[in-house]
Amino acid sequence: MIRLVLALGALVGLMWLASWLGKATPAQRSRALKMILLYGVAGVLLLLVVTGRIHWMFAAVSAALPWLQRVLMARRVWQMFKSTRGPASGQVSKVETAFLRMTLDHDSGDLAGEVIAGAFAGQQLEQMSLDNLLDLLSTCQAQDTQSAALLETYLDRHHGENWRADADTGDTATVPPSGHMSRREAAEILGVPEDASNKEIKAAHRRLIQRLHSDRGGSDYLHPDQSGPRDHDQLIRHPSRCFLPFSHLILRYHWPPAKGVHEKCG
Repeated sequence: MIRLVLALGALVGLMWLASWLGKATPAQRSRALKMILLYGVAGVLLLLVVTGRIHWMFAAVSAALPWLQRVLMARRVWQMFKSTRGPASGQVSKVETAFLRMTLDHDSGDLAGEVIAGAFAGQQLEQMSLDNLLDLLSTCQAQDTQSAALLETYLDRHHGENWRADADTGDTATVPPSGHMSRREAAEILGVPEDASNKEIKAAHRRLIQRLHSDRGGSDYLHPDQSGPRDHDQLIRHPSRCFLPFSHLILRYHWPPAKGVHEKCG
């Protein structure tokens, strides 16, 4: 019953508002619409807070932000092309930034470009691989935002949505933990022949660890923690059991496991 009364009240209010707007001056109508929008948004927010559903709004805003960024980026690029006057026939606009020279065909919507500065100078965007385009984008983002905006628009048009996922994961380690290392590659890293004996393997591993030590100019990331396992035989033969950053380098060493070694590292 209460909902019915509220619905009837809202209907009467809307009818009165429509009648008043029809008689109001343009200035009054504009001011009234702004107030309606302001109070409407405030009312919706208050309702979401009271009903405990405010998190829906944050989720919706988070989902809409990437699209809003793309719309703003596209609008910015369009303004860049609009500011240049193309020829009357063909309706082709050209724009040049610090890194790119781009052309937009208004009839077909085709966007093409050439790199005019940097490591890829002289190359056409259409002939570049996605990895090279992402490298170029990183350079543009660091040095020229206009070039970055143009290149992002080009990537959206020619590579769809996938390129953003590739860009997000492009800074991962060069040797993933799940990667497979051959016997030959592991032997090259340790500096031993493929048919090396157990003694040679252990000695080579110790030498490599010593070279990687930070006190000798190495990296703390690559050197195992002092509290970690000390059994070099297990580290070489069972790297998957040893949670060490260094295991990224010798993750899949394929010498057969030593006899009598059963305990796990750490």
